[in-house]
Amino acid sequence: MTPRPISSRNEQRPASQGPVNRYMRPGTRWAWDITLPPQPYVSSLEWDDLLSEADTVIMNIHQPGLDTGAPGSPPIDGANQIGRTINLKNGTPGYPYRKGQWISFPVLGQLFAYKVRTAITVGSDGKVALPLLTLLRLPPANNAVVDVAQPRAEGFATIDPQSLEVGTDRLVRLRFTLEERE
Repeated sequence: MTPRPISSRNEQRPASQGPVNRYMRPGTRWAWDITLPPQPYVSSLEWDDLLSEADTVIMNIHQPGLDTGAPGSPPIDGANQIGRTINLKNGTPGYPYRKGQWISFPVLGQLFAYKVRTAITVGSDGKVALPLLTLLRLPPANNAVVDVAQPRAEGFATIDPQSLEVGTDRLVRLRFTLEERE
């Protein structure tokens, strides 16, 4: 599972000499390129839902080697938050969020995934102002539960058509991209 940002930034380049400027805008989302282990054709049929053009796919975000510990289930602390910080409450006091760690939470019934921008520890009161790598795309509702222990990604799947081929060894090597909707 290889993540990559799909940027919505605005970049200004001068026609001649001068500085290049980048302006962050809400809307940067994520895509994951996924390669499944080789499997028999019959087993690969379980993944036929990836061929649906209208349905979204929800998958766990793998963080190999990262022990997320016992973060609890912290909810969002306050509605209508915007920017690159999300306030959480009722977290496990002393829980250490790591730079680059994934989190996810629902907004209007859709999951959104974010990466933590810098390491930070939950306060003794269970609160934390969690710095995010990208701007919030939509303001989450107060008390929406944040997935810390097992964050998930939701989006449309685009399958690599060549990966549907059954090899001479009778195995299928499925590859697809999962891209967040917004």
